[in-house]
Amino acid sequence: MVLFVVAGLLLSSLVMGNLAFRAGLGVKRWAFIGLLCGPFGYPLLSTHKRFAWKKAQGRGNVNIGL
Repeated sequence: MVLFVVAGLLLSSLVMGNLAFRAGLGVKRWAFIGLLCGPFGYPLLSTHKRFAWKKAQGRGNVNIGL
């Protein structure tokens, strides 16, 4: 049972690291959060990715087609 939990946390760490890399975020930070939180850290990553996108986009700009 413990092996499945550890395997799930490692898999989550790899997936979140890959998603962070593709989004241009800090890979080590998000891989570590994936290792600690497991799949429950994914909403944090999604929110942070959206905030980073809005910050890079600028204030008052509109993006069509996202």
